Amino acid sequence: MLHFLSRSPQLRLLALPILAVILLAALFVPRPAGAADIRQYQYHQVFISTCRADPRTDSIRMYWKDSSGAPLGNFLRLDAHLRSQGLDMVCATNAGIYDKQLQPLGLYVEGGTQLRRLNTRKNAYGNFYLQPNGVFVLSDRQAYIVETSDYEAELGLWNSVARYATQSGPLLIVDGKINPRFDPDSANTVVRNAACLDAAGVVTLAIARNPISFHDFASFLRDELKCSDALYLDGSISRMYPTLEANMGPAFGAMIAVVKPHGAK
Repeated sequence: MLHFLSRSPQLRLLALPILAVILLAALFVPRPAGAADIRQYQYHQVFISTCRADPRTDSIRMYWKDSSGAPLGNFLRLDAHLRSQGLDMVCATNAGIYDKQLQPLGLYVEGGTQLRRLNTRKNAYGNFYLQPNGVFVLSDRQAYIVETSDYEAELGLWNSVARYATQSGPLLIVDGKINPRFDPDSANTVVRNAACLDAAGVVTLAIARNPISFHDFASFLRDELKCSDALYLDGSISRMYPTLEANMGPAFGAMIAVVKPHGAK
C-alpha cells in the first residue's frame, strides 16, 4: 500500500519502483471539488461530528486574520471573508491552542508565510505542552502530522513544504499507537477536537460534542475512523461548522476550513 504519512518528504518518490510511481500519479486524477464528507457518529454515549477531505482533490486551508489584520475569531466572519474571495465554506473548526490575544501558541503558517514560530518548549503547563506534541501540515496536495521534535530536526525542509501549518498538542495517535500518557480510566472529560490522517493521507476533522477523555477520543479516531496519526486541537471552547452551536462560545485564534468555489457542487 502506498503510504502518505512519511515524516520526511524528501526523496520519497525516488525510493518507489517505476510502477508504484505510475500508480501514485493515477491517484492524482481530480474528482469534483468540495467533495468533503460530513458525518455524525455515536461512540458509547458521546456524539462526534466529522468532516473528511482529501488534500489531493479538496481545498483544505487555514485562516487567522482578515484583510485589516484583525483575527477573524468565528465562523460567521470567516464565512464572510471567504465569500469575498468567491469561496464557500464546506466545514470548519478551530485550529489549535492560542493565547489571550488570539495568537496561535506555536507554529502557524498561512498561504506559505510563517506567521508564528515553532514552539519547542516542553516543561510548561497545559495540553499544548503534553508530550509529544506536533504540527498539522498541508502542502499543495498532501497532509502530514509531524512530531515537533521531527519538525525542528528538519526545520528548513518542513518550512519549504508547508503551505499551511498549525502546531498544537498533544499528539493523540502516532503510527497507530495511542499516546501512552493517556489513562483509559481518566475522569478528565471535556469537549475535544482533532485533526487526523488515515493510511491513504485523507484528513478528518473531528469534534466530540459532549465530554470525552483523551484516551476514548483517540480510541474513536483510531478504531472507528482508522486514523493512524492524530493531533489534538483544543478542548472546551471547540466548535465545528456546520452546526447550530457553531458560532456560540469564545473567539478563536486560527481556523481550519474546507472550502470550494462559490456555487460549486
